[in-house]
This record gives sequence, structure tokens and C-alpha cells, in this order.
Amino acid sequence: MAIIACPECGKKISSKAVICTYCGFQTGEVTEEDLEVFRARRLRDRIYRLNMISYLVITVFVAAFGWYWWDSRGFAEAPSAGPFILMGLAALAYLVVRAFLFRNRQIQRVMRRKLKMSSDLRRNL
Repeated sequence: MAIIACPECGKKISSKAVICTYCGFQTGEVTEEDLEVFRARRLRDRIYRLNMISYLVITVFVAAFGWYWWDSRGFAEAPSAGPFILMGLAALAYLVVRAFLFRNRQIQRVMRRKLKMSSDLRRNL
């Protein structure tokens, strides 16, 4: 087994891999189950990334609230507009990310119901 460059995206993959894990390029004979496992893994990874982005956005919102507290001298004075703008953008970004996450989880539920759920797929979904 050697590490080769994917002909499509150029990233390093195993020479025994039939599907590039990065772009989905098929390097050999691919069964339908292999394609389903690949799709399930991509969906799982996308859900993970969206969760991490939502945590980041929550952190930005909390930091903006801290900025608001600091700028208002413990809520005693009127703060500048910067913290309000940042909190508003963070709240909007959070809603957008959660909408994407909701949609991907719906796709995951449909995929679970549709497939026969082999042990490989069950592990990836």
C-alpha cells in the first residue's frame, strides 16, 4: 500500500482506496455500498463542522456581550454601537448555521430510513 495523489484534487490518498475521501473521485470499481458509505461519511463530517461553527458563533456572541459590559462600565454608561452590531451579526450567523444543521440532520434521518443499514453505514451515520 502506498500513498498517491488523487488525480482529481491532488490530495494524498491510499493506493487501495477506491474513492477519494476528499473529492469523491472514483479510482477503481466502486459498489453502490461504497458510494453510500462515502456519502454517509461526508454528511457526518458536514454535521460535525456545522456544530463546531455554531460553537464558534456562540463564543463570538459571548465575547461581544463581554465587550458590551466592558464598554458600558458594568452597565452604568451607554456603550458604543460596536458590541450591538457584533452581537446582532453573531445571532444572525447562529440562526443560519442552525438552519443548515437542521437540514443536514433531516437528510441524515432520511438516509437512515432509506438504507438497509449495513454495519458500515450504521457506524458512519
